[in-house]
Amino acid sequence: EGEEGGGAEIEDDEERYEDRYDDEGGEAGYAADLPEVSQQSLVPSVSDPNLWMFSCMTGKEQELVYTIMNKCVAFAKRGRPLGITSVVTAQTKGKIYVESYSEPAVNEALQGVRGVYLSDMTKVPISDMTTVMSVVPKKVPVKKNDWVRMTRGHFKGDLALVKHVRDSGLKCVVQCVPRLDLALSDLPPEEAKVRRRTVKPPQKFFNAQEIAATGKHLLRQRFPGLSDTMCDYFDGNYYHDGYLLKEVTIGTVVKPCTADDPPTLDELQRFRRKGRGGGGGGDYDDGNDDDNENEGSQLAGSLLSELSELQGKTGLAPSGAGGDRGLMIGDTVEVIEGDLVGMRGKIMSLDGTTVKVRPNNDAALAELGGMDEVEFLMGQVRKHIAVGAHVKVTDGRYANETGVVVAVEAIEGE
Repeated sequence: EGEEGGGAEIEDDEERYEDRYDDEGGEAGYAADLPEVSQQSLVPSVSDPNLWMFSCMTGKEQELVYTIMNKCVAFAKRGRPLGITSVVTAQTKGKIYVESYSEPAVNEALQGVRGVYLSDMTKVPISDMTTVMSVVPKKVPVKKNDWVRMTRGHFKGDLALVKHVRDSGLKCVVQCVPRLDLALSDLPPEEAKVRRRTVKPPQKFFNAQEIAATGKHLLRQRFPGLSDTMCDYFDGNYYHDGYLLKEVTIGTVVKPCTADDPPTLDELQRFRRKGRGGGGGGDYDDGNDDDNENEGSQLAGSLLSELSELQGKTGLAPSGAGGDRGLMIGDTVEVIEGDLVGMRGKIMSLDGTTVKVRPNNDAALAELGGMDEVEFLMGQVRKHIAVGAHVKVTDGRYANETGVVVAVEAIEGE
């Protein structure tokens, strides 16, 4: 009986252990391994087609893929199918990839296709095939007259306008306000190197007469690839109508202005350049009529007007009879919005929703690159009242009372 009882206990223990480990490592454990097995089955193996990489003309990758595939279709219709399975272009610039079981078939498919360098042929290792096909975020394309921002050097963060798109959208010619440091050419090489790295010149429109007055040499020639655009060539750069024209790489040197980072009113005002009759600072004489405003400046002015009108409609800026906010020519005002916050100056003119202000101190004038007057929206300035000024209250409980200002304090939230 004792042996029978002991055998029954052993059987019970075996069943208990089998039930426990079947629950933990049975179907649940197998299901957990399924995703890994499925992913592993997608990795290329020795039984799959090989992948060859070819160098090609930069910017022509997609065009060459279409050309090769059209060739495959044409040969297949003739009853002579080419022995390749696919042609792709990945994120690597200047490279295309051809998939096939046979290397001679690859050479035959690419024979006679212009733009592909057959001599630069490399077989991609199986372990690197998945890397070639990795998906990267697509760059936002830009087109002519789009607003972009510079991302490198002294121009980092500056607003620019696309004038021309090149190399299938890889590069573009932009127009921006120059940051020219004329003192660099007069310094020893080592000092110039340090200054170039540490000093950010202010934005100022290019002036050929000013350059000529310093004794420096400049040339008059066309911008490469734009036969209808005559420029002043100085210190390795091209200048047209006072603006800098430069060919840059999209996504690396410039990025598009998005809805989260649109051009600001202050940036548009600094970008806009009127002729001498318009009162804009930094006048530039390139032989054209002063009344002819640059196309980029016109676009900035148009967008500026739209934003100003929108502010008026939404109540962000005063309009109508009270649109001047009580400001008069000769009043001292303080800038409360934009890059020049805190600057004080005297109102020189009023024009609808904008005012032109002359800075009060020489330091502010130097920072503006020689501009005598700066144009602001009404909502960007407020009247500055100094301590000790005699004032009269115009509204509220103490209307019509007069007195002397003894302190000026900022209201919370302003």
